[in-house]
Amino acid sequence: MQQDGFAGRIGRDRAQSQPYFPQRHGAAAGSPNILILYMDDMGWSDPSCFGSEIDTPHLNALAAEGLRFTHYTSHPICSPARAALLTGRNAHAVGTGWLSNNHPGFPGYSGEIPLQAPTLAETLRAGGYATYMVGKWHNTPGIDVTPSGAKHNWPVQRGFERFHGILEGETSFFFPAYLRDDNQVAPIDQYPPDYYTTDAWTDQGMRFIRELRASSADKPFLLYLAFNAVHAPLQAHAQDIAKYRGRYDAGWGALRAERHARQIAMGIIPPDTALPASDPRIPDWDATDPADRPMLARHMEVYAAMLDRVDQNIGRLLAFLDSIGERDNTIILFSSDNGGTDAGGPLGMYNNAARYMGLGPLPIEEERALTDDLGTARSTSLYPTGWGEVSNTPFPTFKTYTGGGGRRVSFLMSWPSRIADGGAVREQFVHVIDVMPTLLDLAGVPALDTINGKPAERMDGRSFAPLLTNAAAPAPRAEQYYECWSNRGFYRDGWLARSIQVRGEPINMENWSLHDLTRDFSESRNLADAHPEKLAELVGAFDEAAWKYFVYPLDNRQRSQKTADVTPEQRAIADRPRRYWPDAQTTHRGDIMPLIANRNFSIALRFTQRVGDQGVLFAIGDLTAGMVMYVENGLLKLHYNGFNRTTDMPDAALPAGEHEAVLEFEATGARQGRGRILIDGAEASPWTALSPTLVGAGMYEGLDIGLDRRGPVLWRLHEQYGVFRYSGHILDVVVTPGARAPG
Repeated sequence: MQQDGFAGRIGRDRAQSQPYFPQRHGAAAGSPNILILYMDDMGWSDPSCFGSEIDTPHLNALAAEGLRFTHYTSHPICSPARAALLTGRNAHAVGTGWLSNNHPGFPGYSGEIPLQAPTLAETLRAGGYATYMVGKWHNTPGIDVTPSGAKHNWPVQRGFERFHGILEGETSFFFPAYLRDDNQVAPIDQYPPDYYTTDAWTDQGMRFIRELRASSADKPFLLYLAFNAVHAPLQAHAQDIAKYRGRYDAGWGALRAERHARQIAMGIIPPDTALPASDPRIPDWDATDPADRPMLARHMEVYAAMLDRVDQNIGRLLAFLDSIGERDNTIILFSSDNGGTDAGGPLGMYNNAARYMGLGPLPIEEERALTDDLGTARSTSLYPTGWGEVSNTPFPTFKTYTGGGGRRVSFLMSWPSRIADGGAVREQFVHVIDVMPTLLDLAGVPALDTINGKPAERMDGRSFAPLLTNAAAPAPRAEQYYECWSNRGFYRDGWLARSIQVRGEPINMENWSLHDLTRDFSESRNLADAHPEKLAELVGAFDEAAWKYFVYPLDNRQRSQKTADVTPEQRAIADRPRRYWPDAQTTHRGDIMPLIANRNFSIALRFTQRVGDQGVLFAIGDLTAGMVMYVENGLLKLHYNGFNRTTDMPDAALPAGEHEAVLEFEATGARQGRGRILIDGAEASPWTALSPTLVGAGMYEGLDIGLDRRGPVLWRLHEQYGVFRYSGHILDVVVTPGARAPG
């Protein structure tokens, strides 16, 4: 008998039946693999094939066999660029006009990619691809990166079959916090001594491919390898840093001029390209204190070492693809989310996380004394603004701004079996939203019409696939809007209008400049007065796009103000006491920090101490900032790290027995605070200044009970004891939030 919905026949027994096996959907035979190598905060000129002095031989090899695109642009900050890359849609249109960390209550800034906007991974998976991601995600709202958060916008829920990496924006390269395997925190208490994320991401990417090939010999794959290099904190292997010792002693002005000259000689910028005037915030190198210069140069030595290590790993990855015979049919894309940053200030910062507090560098004598620590696991540094300008040569401005230094990043594509004119340069305009439609075009995979049972949103980008084989092919389109942190821009047919704001000040809606990029590659000449009609046209076009794509309302507040935006749900949760137990994974910083950030609080810990017991009772944070209470040699101790402003409270004798130890903290205002320790209700350590107060951002780790996992709060304990597990018994820890600091 024929059964409805079944193409075979079902009888009473097998002899009377006819089986039917529906054809499984898969990618077309010969479909190319896709490998996206994505950098973080890397300037246009940093690969040596774009003009730098940094050793990047494997990127140079990709350029020699593939194409360099010299007018590729991006959204000038991380989360928006990544959302646009993965959806082919303008970032504001997919809720990601700024960092995904906060939600100010407006549709263009929710930090949440709509489920009806299919990702590249979702689309390729539907087209028969294996889909993998390794590295930095940063496209999930802050409220949802915690264990209790909704996971519908985590990588494995957005089309990646496997994920290994971090959900948030930055972490230590040596001690990454909350390293995820798919939806779970990887159960790692202590990393091996030689662990480094750039190496680990590459290892895991190759592991995914090996596992795929052990199961299927020909299923094509997408591997999105999203390095957290070269984002802060600037940390690198000692041997890589040593390689660049002395290379930056001439200073940022000289290195910028050298890169500019090299770019002209290489033919990747027009010979008449001017080098724009240096940002006025950058001191002339000769005017810097000679005593500071070793420190200033060391910052850039570390940065160069980080990119060098990325290139080494790309070399390993290319050799691996060669070894399995798949290099020729692998599309390789290399680029960055945005350009180099100005955030480090004129002299850089040993503890870059301090700026999330609104704090500047340490006193210069202390910064100098820490020079040799720059780049190690103990530092969380960021280079001076002058080196960010070098990275962005020949363009003005930086990450978060809409000048070329923020928008324009280097872009390479390689596909040995299809690109015939290897080493060529493409000058046509391309934007990050064009990447997804191009890759789908090349893979022969159609865009999804429906997703999650609803019509799929259409991509804003257009394919530039013809450019791979035809140097004369037109650009995929002629215009694009830009906005980041109230900085605005609009490009059309070779003309750029841009408006740059001073952060934290009222928005100047009228301060537009105009640039003819067909004659002024580096945006060095303002033609607003000469062509007012063209400027008016582009400003009007920006306004139209801004309304269409949910760019408004503009928000020029300082970072600390923007990241303080929380939903009513988050604020209510943060005002309730919470109980924690040992033998659980690290409590996410997003769960613990709102209870103690710039407010009064108490941390009460019940435990049993025997003679000779010692170890960490609780630890919050890491080397960037935090606190650790521990027992050593019969004494109860507390170390407080306020972004490298450290205090050790007076020790308290701890006899054997059952105890309750309580840290009482009072936030007295202006980021100042004090604390005392009570043992069994009696004051054991008197009120002591513990400043500055901690905030919800800056440190990477959250709360550990009974040990200090991964990134340590106190380096001495890490060197001497490792995670320093407490050998006694801990019953529980109760954190009780109190009044917020005055003002």
